[in-house]
Amino acid sequence: MTGLMDPNVFQEGIPYEYFRELRATRGLTRATDVEGQEFWNVVRHPEVAAISRDPKVFSSSPSTMTSVRLQESEYPIITFLDPPDHTRMRRLTFKAFAPARMAALAGPIRRIAGSLLATAAAKGEFDLADDVALLLPFEVLAELLGVPGSDRRMVIGWARQTVNLGDPEYDPSVTDAGTDVFRQILDYFMQFARYRAGTPADDLFSVLSAARVKGDRLSPEEIAVFATTLITAGSETTYCSVTGAVLALLEHPDQLAMLRADRSLIPGAVAEMLRWITPVTHFARNVVAGTEIAGQPIVAGERVVMWYTSANRDEAVFADPDRFDITRSPNPHLTFGGGGPHVCIGNGLAVLELRMFLEAALDLIPRIEFAGPLVRPETNFMNSIKHMPVRLTTGSA
Repeated sequence: MTGLMDPNVFQEGIPYEYFRELRATRGLTRATDVEGQEFWNVVRHPEVAAISRDPKVFSSSPSTMTSVRLQESEYPIITFLDPPDHTRMRRLTFKAFAPARMAALAGPIRRIAGSLLATAAAKGEFDLADDVALLLPFEVLAELLGVPGSDRRMVIGWARQTVNLGDPEYDPSVTDAGTDVFRQILDYFMQFARYRAGTPADDLFSVLSAARVKGDRLSPEEIAVFATTLITAGSETTYCSVTGAVLALLEHPDQLAMLRADRSLIPGAVAEMLRWITPVTHFARNVVAGTEIAGQPIVAGERVVMWYTSANRDEAVFADPDRFDITRSPNPHLTFGGGGPHVCIGNGLAVLELRMFLEAALDLIPRIEFAGPLVRPETNFMNSIKHMPVRLTTGSA
């Protein structure tokens, strides 16, 4: 097959058989990215976890991206930082995702999910990806950030252009006005962060403005960059998970029946869905000191790519990994990273969104049937479905 950096390889779904072959290959395999730069594939669970926990050797700077390139910012993006700068940002932004704050969001998220599903269901036939999965995290994040109601359509419209990076149907580089869409979002949030600094309210901008660690604080510019990262990159995990969860349940009706009969299984089901789907397929790290992985010497200046989508199917860690099992336990999936400082800071929100969606959708899912083919984007970075046309049957759930 062609290289894993070719987005077309993923349009028929994740090449699990190829990853199985790579896991069975001794040591590491070499590959080339879209810009002709070589890297090492890391496909087994223990090695992905070990790299994740060692930022001194495996750096996130200047970028963790491979198949796409984001515009460089003059302000720090937390994803591309290493300690101590990353540690500082993480400490100052942690309060935005504190357990009490997440618990308070359960009601609003349930309401948003229910409203989106009701609006879509009223049509009878709709695109589950575009009408529900894509809008859910944007609506939730707009609520969390405190974006005024009069501005939400505009901000969500910008954010919609940032998903499925690399796919021709989505162009994150320009809007109708011919300006960079990321810059539009950033400029908007910079103005909003400065406003909130002097006029606090019960929203994330106010929480971040008030956050202090040993007298240190975030600048309005840093808050704006964090919010921009959150509503663009941070939304895609939920977007991918919602469509992936519905697809998994429709393809495994025994698991759907079990879940509907016992809603207490939802937390475990969410963990299995996140493993099964693995929304973010991979991240890269830059090697800054000579080391060895799986017996393969790696020299400073090289890059490694951690394939989470392979690690989450590692037969050495997961019994029968290609079986979808909502009761799987233990389930040490690496969907939010393999530990260490770069574990996804918003993972609690992503889990909560998927859980609230399932609670709202479980009685509707049995009535869903496909109204056309699934369409996957031309990207190998996210395991997403960009179009999922469905209709509701008239029978009872």
